[in-house]
Amino acid sequence: MTIRSSKDLGATIRRARKAQKLKQVDLATKASLRQPLISELENGTTNATLDTVLKVLAALKLDLTVVSRRKASFDPTEY
Repeated sequence: MTIRSSKDLGATIRRARKAQKLKQVDLATKASLRQPLISELENGTTNATLDTVLKVLAALKLDLTVVSRRKASFDPTEY
């Protein structure tokens, strides 16, 4: 999945959590975070640190991969 916004990231985290049949509190415990932060991440309403995002991804057994964009155009105001 291509992630280009905090909402995209949140949707990806939510899908992975639900696929693993975890509640937000379960994911928070696995990632050593608070449940409200998981909710904020999933809703795209937080400016979480990269370290926090990596903890959540690790708890979900997901990796972060960075690749070149397929489109040449980039509008930073979209984010």
